[in-house]
Amino acid sequence: MNLIGTKLNSLDRQYKTILVLLNDLFLAFACWIVFGPPMATIISNKNLNNLIELLQSQMLSFIFPAIFLLSYLYFFGYYKSLIRFFDSRDSIFLCVSGSLIFGFSWAGIYILQFDLISTDFLSIIILQGLLLSAVLYAFVNISRDVAKYFLYPYEKDENASPVVIFGSGQSGQDLLNTLQNDSTKNVLAIFDESSIFKNLQINNIPIISSFNKLVELKSKYDNLQVFLAIPNMKTEQRRKIISDLETIKVAVSTVPSLSDLISDQKKLTDLQELSIDDILPGARISNATVLNANKKNFFVSGAGGSIGSEITRQLLAGNPKQIILYELSEYNLFKIERECQAIIEAKNLDCDIVPILGDIRDQNNLKYIFEQFKINHVYHAAAYKHVPLVEDKNNLAKSAENNILGTYNLGKAAIDNEVQSFVMISTDKAVRPSNIMGATKRFAEIIIQSLNEKSTFTRFSMVRFGNVINSSGSVIPLFLDQIAQGGPVTVTDKEVKRYFMTIPEASSLVLQAGEMSKGGEVFILDMGEQVKIFDLAKKLIHLSGRNYVDNNNDDGIQILEIGLRPGEKMYEELLISGSEMKTNNEKIFKANEKFIPQDELMPVLKDIQQCISNYDIDGILNILSKNVEGFKR
Repeated sequence: MNLIGTKLNSLDRQYKTILVLLNDLFLAFACWIVFGPPMATIISNKNLNNLIELLQSQMLSFIFPAIFLLSYLYFFGYYKSLIRFFDSRDSIFLCVSGSLIFGFSWAGIYILQFDLISTDFLSIIILQGLLLSAVLYAFVNISRDVAKYFLYPYEKDENASPVVIFGSGQSGQDLLNTLQNDSTKNVLAIFDESSIFKNLQINNIPIISSFNKLVELKSKYDNLQVFLAIPNMKTEQRRKIISDLETIKVAVSTVPSLSDLISDQKKLTDLQELSIDDILPGARISNATVLNANKKNFFVSGAGGSIGSEITRQLLAGNPKQIILYELSEYNLFKIERECQAIIEAKNLDCDIVPILGDIRDQNNLKYIFEQFKINHVYHAAAYKHVPLVEDKNNLAKSAENNILGTYNLGKAAIDNEVQSFVMISTDKAVRPSNIMGATKRFAEIIIQSLNEKSTFTRFSMVRFGNVINSSGSVIPLFLDQIAQGGPVTVTDKEVKRYFMTIPEASSLVLQAGEMSKGGEVFILDMGEQVKIFDLAKKLIHLSGRNYVDNNNDDGIQILEIGLRPGEKMYEELLISGSEMKTNNEKIFKANEKFIPQDELMPVLKDIQQCISNYDIDGILNILSKNVEGFKR
């Protein structure tokens, strides 16, 4: 059997098409014999000579319908489909219509042989034509399924990963169809808590509704995986499910969110790791369309970064007139520009995307850009933010130049060209900073506050928040890589705590803060409670289907403390002094904080510029120590 299947598979495409055509011709002939005149003659008359004469006389009532059938199916592409991927649902219209053409063309030709026909006989012929069509449709589909399993026998890998699909809705069913064609996956069950589906099956896969059944499967299959296939589930319900799954230590993956599916950014079968908004109770999603974005021009610095790219995506939701994507990295700029164009095309937006390779340290380039385009609003996300890299003395001068002088250059260009609003993205590390990155960001905040004091038109503000999940440099991708390699997972200290927020929520709140700005505000985002990095690492280990162990002698993944990095705090703060004040948005607060007036700031800026030019590291550190509250080096 396998030898015949291999031989048939090796044939050229044209020979395969001829074989399929001959198969359908034979099936049509068999149906015509059984449901047309020949069978009736066989039943009523045992004279073989009369049967042969009948076949000869009625042959045209088969030949023409057969020609109509095969021609119709051929020219409409029915024979272009591959047997291996044949699905009767995809070809139902062609197959049904082709079968009806065969059945009723036979009925028409047969009726035309009679000069006079009774109403009763006419009804019988039409019914016979309908029956002929139905049987031919069934035969054609059955032949495809038989050929599919004969030519491409399904072979399950003995080492296939055991899988449970969580959710029996349309997403779960589509995922099941995909996984059943994947020999590396063994779908054991579909989990659905609804009692409606109790003891039912989908494609011979049982539906289970008891969590205890899931526990039993985990005890039987140590490497059990669970695929969440409910893309439109509410966040709270989703977190509860994931928390329950964590208790039995199964690896959890999820289908993309409904918004990703709708925007065509991802496919249902693009299974992905859990994001932290699925795991942490403080992480929330809060997307909001930018108010009054229509007919306005926006400038986003660092547009290819984690925050800059998400701000750009959410700006597109307001269908602005133009977005200037300003980015130092060519690759990152290419990615976000291509994604923007895809969103514009998918949603039929009328927005002009202008990708510009540029550096905020380049005053002449910024001057040219701001004069060339009538920019209404600026979102400044460009920064050097990786603490260990900025802390390195070899990078300190360039980091200070980028974060401090670059911010001043951009702010000055905004004032000179009467930009309406300027929002700077800041960090909780700017509060009483213990590292150089935080100190340079706090100095940049002071620059923004000082520019706002003298500005008569542009409204300057800044938004300060903590860690954004899955951004470049986040601990989450690092933990996942370490888990995938079998561990150990490294944390700086078991007591280290951090704020966490999702990139979409942080970006959304930045945009909303920009809308409510009157000028000079330090906006602070409500980031919930700080989370222990150690607890986060344990959760990720469990949700990867592994065990956390205290020492590497046991079977599982160990978490090692490696000590705080230079400039790293045990916990972060969001306020320097005073208390936070409420705004109209319960997730956004503001604070009034001291800053250096512009007249006093300009000489300091000249001094730090001179130190940067001379790579005078001690000079830079001294200036930061004198002018940034809490920073001592």
